[in-house]
Amino acid sequence: MGEPLAVGMVTYSVLVVESDDGFVDGARDLLEGNKVHTARNISDAQRRLVEEAIDLVIVGPSYAHETGVAESGLLLDVLPNLPVVLVAEVVTTDILRAALRTGIKDVVEAPLTMTKMEEALGMVVQGQGPQDGDAIRRFRIGKVVTIMSPKGGAGKTMTAVNVALILANWGEPERTVVLDADLQFGDVCISLQVDPKHTIVDIARDIDKLDEQLMDSLLARHASGLRVLSAPLEPSMADEVSTQVVVKTIGMLKSMFDYVVIDTAPFLDEPVLSILERSDTVLLVVDMDLQSVKNAKLALDTLRLIKFPFEKIKLILNRANSKARLDVDELERSLGLDVMAAVSSDKLVPRSVNEGDPVVSLHPRSRVARDLRSVAALVFDGDMVKPD
Repeated sequence: MGEPLAVGMVTYSVLVVESDDGFVDGARDLLEGNKVHTARNISDAQRRLVEEAIDLVIVGPSYAHETGVAESGLLLDVLPNLPVVLVAEVVTTDILRAALRTGIKDVVEAPLTMTKMEEALGMVVQGQGPQDGDAIRRFRIGKVVTIMSPKGGAGKTMTAVNVALILANWGEPERTVVLDADLQFGDVCISLQVDPKHTIVDIARDIDKLDEQLMDSLLARHASGLRVLSAPLEPSMADEVSTQVVVKTIGMLKSMFDYVVIDTAPFLDEPVLSILERSDTVLLVVDMDLQSVKNAKLALDTLRLIKFPFEKIKLILNRANSKARLDVDELERSLGLDVMAAVSSDKLVPRSVNEGDPVVSLHPRSRVARDLRSVAALVFDGDMVKPD
């Protein structure tokens, strides 16, 4: 490689946002001599902006469409003066107009070249000024915890509502929200005995007007203080909730809450994959039966194909003490993941489900409640977990 690419012999901290490894590698080569950070999606990029001192963001071609441009604009919620450059395969008038309206500084046509990168770095030199450190500290990005299982009946919703309640109890209850993203057959509200006046369908119908005040008015409240966003009340209404609605909803909830716990549908469709991409932690719940293990393996194979970062996935074994003759070591080898927590099989769980009161509330001293607190501890960010 040649001389380091820097302007005025100063090196910069650049964040490259793109899921395509080829684009990222090419940008990294052009930026040799500078400090390069990467993020596969806007959600991870937001967190990078809080954690690192970033001078410039390069957003890759996979965001060069109306929805992607709008999502990229979320970076400016963290740092309003941040120079953001979008790279597009073809720069159309619509993309350019949307980008400028969002606050993105420039749109350049792929492929990236040394000249284009020098011009992008020149925006930093032109005096965007020091970023407002206080503004960064004031901007809070909640942790997105997604519970998934590719097989129905594996304990996914049970895990989601109990983990959400535990996190609410360990922190500030009103700073935790649970989103029911099983759009056809969501059971979160039933599991919590919450009667929602609004659902995510209302967000879809008012998506252009959505702000934090409107979002807050659409959330139900559990007796504990935990907030709840309900799935559609009828399966036919799921068609009204697009992937774009789900993505925008998650983005807004992250700015309003410390923890966003998401229950998902038991399959890998576009909305679920979009949720997984925007998650900080994925709790993969696997039951102690062959069908659950087989489906989990197929789901993980799919995630490997799309190069999903496996460090985000934590394997949770449900009904760990059941009489199923499955060897845990063999299960771990099959899935390529270590079991991070195990939840006991207990007749108290179906009893609590039928009563609409999560087992950690109904039987807080039970073994299964202690197991579920161990699951919540995997994602809790506090200095100390409250004792049993």
